[in-house]
Amino acid sequence: MNRDLKYWKESATVILAAGIRNHKLSENGINTQISQQPHERNLTLSSLAKSVCDFALLLLQRNQRSTFFPDAHVFPGGRISTADFSNEWIQLFHPYCQSPNFKLDTVKQTIRRSPIFATERRKLGSQLPGEVAFRICAIRETFEESGILLVKPNSPDKDLNKQGVIQLAHYDQNKLASWRPLVQENAANFIRLCKELDCLPNIWALKEWSNWLTPTYLGGKRFDTVFLICCLEEIPFTIPDDHEVIFHSWMRPLEVIKGHQSEKLFLPPPQWYEIGRLCRFIHLQDLQQFSQDRSVEGCERWFPVRLLASDGFATLLPGDDLYPEDPDFTGETELNLTTSKSLKQARLEVSRLHRTEFRKPHDCTLIVNIEPQYKHVHSLMMNSHHNSHL
Repeated sequence: MNRDLKYWKESATVILAAGIRNHKLSENGINTQISQQPHERNLTLSSLAKSVCDFALLLLQRNQRSTFFPDAHVFPGGRISTADFSNEWIQLFHPYCQSPNFKLDTVKQTIRRSPIFATERRKLGSQLPGEVAFRICAIRETFEESGILLVKPNSPDKDLNKQGVIQLAHYDQNKLASWRPLVQENAANFIRLCKELDCLPNIWALKEWSNWLTPTYLGGKRFDTVFLICCLEEIPFTIPDDHEVIFHSWMRPLEVIKGHQSEKLFLPPPQWYEIGRLCRFIHLQDLQQFSQDRSVEGCERWFPVRLLASDGFATLLPGDDLYPEDPDFTGETELNLTTSKSLKQARLEVSRLHRTEFRKPHDCTLIVNIEPQYKHVHSLMMNSHHNSHL
């Protein structure tokens, strides 16, 4: 855990995608418990809707009293704890995998590696690398917020990184319910839970997806957040904690986007962008294979920079022609990019585009014409009033 960070805290979140072949979703996507990804450039929301995707995403609605995006629908996750970097985890993992990589696939990326991963954690007092600790954090927070336990039995495996779509191990729900408040009270109790159940956090099932740093213009709390992804065979038993999270939904990606557009729910910009990416996949198996293959390419930190225009504002992302060469991540130097032109006029003056245009919180349009880095996919180019294109 990096105690030296002054401007933001580190956190981890996991995108949970689960198969829905044997489940029914109600009209608004809430879980009732009962081919190839499309690359064509001219697909629209309406044409995608004709191909019913076979997986759903877990969205958790934050408490209204939350100090960070209250009422928003987010993926499970939260702030890193010193317990996630505890050297006790090394002892627990030791019989089956060891430092430095704990049998995680080696990321090929050598330059522009996200600082959250590139930071040498041994200099901060932990022998546990960030790639392991942030996965433990995401698994622990998922259990705290939703009751879903992403672990595997404590036994050797030939190839931990190629587990495919995950079938969760079954544990007594009453026992898990008794452990949950203990873990919420003290993150170190998650180690005790794993010891008692003789299991390991399934760090190998969580694949590196992206990294977002909260922009400075929002004010308030900021987080440098690792986004991971995990594909589950079926929707597991899910129950919100009624503290940080008041409601949960399992929804197809396209349903989530439509819910945001119609103002039935609110997605923070990173979730909106990433779910747009997931709209490109129809089959869970394709998403799992893609996320497994792509994860070794790594990712870079995305720090949105605001451009104020006459009719709204745009958040610029790396690759856009107007994105600063050396943005001030700290916010100490006030960075105000402004133009007297409209968003459309400002857009037409440059050639390389990677931005989201906002006129209202739910009235947003993604504009991107550059190739995605690190073998990723484009997000769905969405707007709130017209058919959206891929």
